[in-house]
Amino acid sequence: MRVIVRIAWQQKYSRMVKGGKAMEEHHEKFVEVRVVTTSGIYPEAGFDRVPEHQAVDVILKKADHHLHITNTAGWIAVVGGRKIDIAKSYRDNALTGRVEIDWGPDHGAGGYA
Repeated sequence: MRVIVRIAWQQKYSRMVKGGKAMEEHHEKFVEVRVVTTSGIYPEAGFDRVPEHQAVDVILKKADHHLHITNTAGWIAVVGGRKIDIAKSYRDNALTGRVEIDWGPDHGAGGYA
């Protein structure tokens, strides 16, 4: 009986422990994010590390709170000159690595009428 219990335990935990370190069943990917607004930058220094499956609006809400922004109605998020959908994840917006989000009022595209 002891042998069966030991084997079952080893099979269960050998998938989670490798080289003395715990491993996750899947490897979650992350992006490093910074939000730039006319009110300031969040975080003040460096970048926040967030899961790539997280919706962009989560960090925008944090920036809103930390920078004491009173009204973000009509604001857009732009990365690398491209407007992104803040309801979607970083992955769905094709954002990887280090991401700097310019977040502010939509001033329109300009151009000729």
